[in-house]
Amino acid sequence: MENGHTPFEFSPNVVYPRAPLHRRVCRVALNCIIILASFVVAVGVLCAARVAGSGSMIARLICKPSITVCIVTRIVLATTAIFAIACESVDQKVAGTPTKTITVAAQCKDGPDCGAPGNSCYVAVCTSGQCAAKLAVDGTPCDDGDICNGADKCAAGTCVAGETALVCDDKDTCTVDSCSSKVGCVFNEFGSKCEDNEPCTDDTCVKNACKNVKNDTNGCDDGDDCTVGDKCTAGKCKAGTGKVCDDNNLCTTDSCDGELGCIGKNNTALCTDNNACTKGDECLDGECRVGKSAVACDDGNACTDDSCDKVKGCVNGAQAGGKPCSDGDACTDTDTCKSGKCVAGSPLACNDSDLCTDDACNKTKGCTHSANTVKCEDGDVCSEGDACATGKCVAGKAKNCDDANVCSVDSCDPKMGCQLAASASPCDDLNPCSVGDGCKDKACVAGGGKPDCDDKNPCTDDACDPKSGCTHTNNTAGCDDKDAKTSGDVCALGLCAGKLASDPTPTCAAYCQAVNLACGTTGTNAQYATIGECTSWCEDLAMFAPGKAADKAGNTIGCRTYHATVAKVDPVAAAAHCPHAGKTGGNVCGTWCENYCAVALMNCNAALSYKNMGDCMSTCNKAPVNSTVADSSGYSVQCMIVQGGLSFNDPTLCMSLSVTDGGVGKCKAPPQPKTEKVGTSNFAFVPANLQIGVGDSVEFKLEGFHNALEVDQATWNADGVSAKTGGFLVEFGGAAKVVKFSAAGTYYYVCEPHVASSKMKGKVTVK
Repeated sequence: MENGHTPFEFSPNVVYPRAPLHRRVCRVALNCIIILASFVVAVGVLCAARVAGSGSMIARLICKPSITVCIVTRIVLATTAIFAIACESVDQKVAGTPTKTITVAAQCKDGPDCGAPGNSCYVAVCTSGQCAAKLAVDGTPCDDGDICNGADKCAAGTCVAGETALVCDDKDTCTVDSCSSKVGCVFNEFGSKCEDNEPCTDDTCVKNACKNVKNDTNGCDDGDDCTVGDKCTAGKCKAGTGKVCDDNNLCTTDSCDGELGCIGKNNTALCTDNNACTKGDECLDGECRVGKSAVACDDGNACTDDSCDKVKGCVNGAQAGGKPCSDGDACTDTDTCKSGKCVAGSPLACNDSDLCTDDACNKTKGCTHSANTVKCEDGDVCSEGDACATGKCVAGKAKNCDDANVCSVDSCDPKMGCQLAASASPCDDLNPCSVGDGCKDKACVAGGGKPDCDDKNPCTDDACDPKSGCTHTNNTAGCDDKDAKTSGDVCALGLCAGKLASDPTPTCAAYCQAVNLACGTTGTNAQYATIGECTSWCEDLAMFAPGKAADKAGNTIGCRTYHATVAKVDPVAAAAHCPHAGKTGGNVCGTWCENYCAVALMNCNAALSYKNMGDCMSTCNKAPVNSTVADSSGYSVQCMIVQGGLSFNDPTLCMSLSVTDGGVGKCKAPPQPKTEKVGTSNFAFVPANLQIGVGDSVEFKLEGFHNALEVDQATWNADGVSAKTGGFLVEFGGAAKVVKFSAAGTYYYVCEPHVASSKMKGKVTVK
């Protein structure tokens, strides 16, 4: 083993590890080994191999202390054995080492023929005529070439430094003690032992002691290539100013590295190639390259010739005069170039000869024709108020040719105007006693027919009045009332009536005929819509007792018939007597409660559970009677009487007859308006927020020193008061005032006068 590698087994072109820093020198001369021959040469001398005494050179090895790796070379012999050339130290490198094949014949018969192997830790032997080497016994003394290593010994073919290094110390502090691998201990006077490696001190040795005196006049280098003008200060080397790195190339980004110094790194910045006709120039590979596009020199002026000069850039020279152009004003025509400028021509003619357009010129759009609404004439005399619209003359309303004569056919001719032709259509001569009137020669002529004024009542004389039409005057003629119980029937008050042999029981038929004739079936006096309704109420429901014909009070048919007859005879009294003749009796033909109890006990007692008439009357007296006769809704006895009659066919209506607070069903009282109260306390409204219904009221009561209240739907302003844009002012002070709110919304109120500091405000929400 030599330097960690067996001389005869190695990999060619191997790069060996970097040596430690303190060994980066050639410690000894090259120890070149080839086969079994070895020799030592001085540093830097060619290393040649000698085989069997031949002097042929097969490799060139040079030791360079600055190189830290060693490359070995492979040699092939005729025997196909592989051998090596190796540097003694990994600090060395094979420089320009060629590979060469040589032929070597057998060289030995015994060991002495092979000579020394060149390594004291190997023994030369001869095997099959070829020299070879084998390891010496471990511990065999050897010399590794370095006296300073002490007693060297072989170990596995390698000469290993001794265990104890040579000690070199002359006990003199003014000498530098060292050891040389060739000569041993060396003691140099004045030496480097006092060197403190600081250039800003003068180092001396005086009386066995080092002196390092600061000297700021010494020159120094702080080791940083990015500083200049370094100088000694207080015995230390201080950095000077920063080095300015500028290579005057826009395409490099200049910087400074402490070890390498100034560095110019290529960039892609914008630059200029000194050609004014290119743009977008940029750096590439440290040079300014021409831009990708040319400079646009078009100045948008049709009156100039545009070009580009490499030095001046864009050149825009004036063209010869007279060339057509546009001055940018759409309201000029035939513009031409002059002295490099476009000169306006004559004004553009925009008159379209249309009355319904306003002609103008827009500098951008040119002629404009805006529709107007002036009066015009569409050429048709049958239209009036013609006016322009959307740029056209539009006909106004049709001319009124109506002459208010039904006997003329009115029309309009677009050229001639109104035309009035005679009509033969039916007409009305305003005489109700003529029938079949017709037009003739534009006049209404009475027809030959007469109206049918027969009312089929033998007790009236029928005639026709030219102003009022048919008349029916009561007579006193004899008649037949179709009642076998009467005799001597005669007409009276338009009714046929005979004399009874005795006082008969009043009938529903006579009552219903009388009440419908007297009170009618429509209008405010009507009690029944038809005779059939009356018959159903009187006969089918049996709502009334018959009574007597002379009854003027009581819940009887006779009472109702009497009041119906009075109403018929005296129409003025009908408003008073018709309610007595109706369903409820009007509190005359039976009291309200008598009528209520009659219908309640007959139709609804299963639901109401009255014990008897007395029980019903006692309960009914608790119900209000302040409604109008025949009301069908609202909490009143009158409503309960009407709904009680209808319950004969619809039992579900019986619930409406319950006498309870506020009523139920159809006779439930509508909600009554409420009145809420708002007062003041400690300069604040109490309450300040209210919610009420439409129709409800609020009673405001203010303390004496508040003189008014302002209510409005406008919200409060910044001072806490409403704007009173559409509200109202309640004028009072120290008193109460009720304000009714009849419309939904939110109302705001404040105290007058407006005092921003008090901020008295409130709100009413009406739903």
